[in-house]
Amino acid sequence: MESKEVYISEGNRPLWQRILAAAFLTAAIVCVLVFFDVLQISDSLKNARRSAAMLQLFIICASQGIAFSVVRDYHFNFTEKKYKIEYCLGPIHFGTWKYFRNLEYVSVFKKEDYYEINLWYNKNKRFNISNTNDPLDAFEAGKEIAKKLQLDIIDARDPHNSERIIF
Repeated sequence: MESKEVYISEGNRPLWQRILAAAFLTAAIVCVLVFFDVLQISDSLKNARRSAAMLQLFIICASQGIAFSVVRDYHFNFTEKKYKIEYCLGPIHFGTWKYFRNLEYVSVFKKEDYYEINLWYNKNKRFNISNTNDPLDAFEAGKEIAKKLQLDIIDARDPHNSERIIF
């Protein structure tokens, strides 16, 4: 019997995002060191303000460093009808499993300047699986998911001429 588990990963971040993340996280570490250095000699109000500014700068740099580092992975277990969005920050992974109740169909449709692949469940809820600029790649990915789940696919790459394909 064929396994009904799917794993989709964003993969690695582009090099420029990893460089920015490293720069922001390095700046955050420097801010912490300066904060504790100023805190040790903070007898005056001026030093207290400087340490508060360093703390604010740390928060900004750390949050930007994390934002440029986090990768999202999607886990689908269709045997048990559940999915998990997993956020990965280096070796740290976190996310919780959520249940699909009624899987209905897969849709591929054009949205502005890209194509969206969605999994519809519970009558009107959808889960965005992927986005791509190539209509053929979008349809092929949607078709593979629909085959694996034994669901229909709605091909709405042309919004005025959508068609339902039954598997």
